[in-house]
Amino acid sequence: ARFGRNIMSSDTARGKPVKSYDALDVAVVLLKRREGIDKTLKLVRYASIFAASEAKDAFGADSPFVASATALEKSIGNARRALRLGKFLGNVQDLRDELRDAQSRGVSVLKRWTSAAAACALLEGAYYFLEQGVWLSKAGVAMREKTTLDRLVRWSARAEVMSYVFSVSLSLDEARACAVARRRHERALSMELSRDAHDVDSDAVDTLRSSIARERIEWRRAVLAIVQDATDAVLSFEDALDVPGVELSHERFVNALGLLAAALDFHGKLTSAIESLDDE
Repeated sequence: ARFGRNIMSSDTARGKPVKSYDALDVAVVLLKRREGIDKTLKLVRYASIFAASEAKDAFGADSPFVASATALEKSIGNARRALRLGKFLGNVQDLRDELRDAQSRGVSVLKRWTSAAAACALLEGAYYFLEQGVWLSKAGVAMREKTTLDRLVRWSARAEVMSYVFSVSLSLDEARACAVARRRHERALSMELSRDAHDVDSDAVDTLRSSIARERIEWRRAVLAIVQDATDAVLSFEDALDVPGVELSHERFVNALGLLAAALDFHGKLTSAIESLDDE
């Protein structure tokens, strides 16, 4: 399959050829990145969980397929934690940059630290940091006591769920901003096209159409991010709450949610890989 540009760019408007690439090029770019590998493993893991659950109902818990799928799922879970080694440092960097940017804009200290972007970076960083402890505990390297592991899992889940709350807030703001900008450009395009044919500025029309197409894509991306974060938050809620009797009891529904979240996550990284090839 061949992939092309989603948006009419200035290069194509000038008649320059669009870069051509195939599925292999996209796969190489995707799997060169830690995020690409992580989200691919996440998709495989949740697909394994879903397949094992369905096979258990069809063939019984003693089925060799169920045993293999369960072993694969557990292996990938540990591999993802190892792959995230030091990932929290990226969140520390995001927090630092956000605070510096807010300071340069004259934002007060309190508002800098309580902004949605700062809170999201701080909580997501805490989640990834605690996950390092979960990995070390499960590997038997440190903090081997089960009670310690349970506390690490619980607090990492709480940080994860709270980070999703602020992430959804940021995505909502982005979706609203894209919708406002798109409506403004649509009005401008309508006014431009309402002129007499000889007065229409074709370059302005092309620019407005490109802006509208880009804003639609950004709005769709923000909405998908909201759905993904909300789904992941639901999946982590049980571990975060840790209250006896409060759990998502419908196994097929939970597994389907996990697969949906993984698919959306993978889709986002795949789209980024394609866009990076477009920009080369």
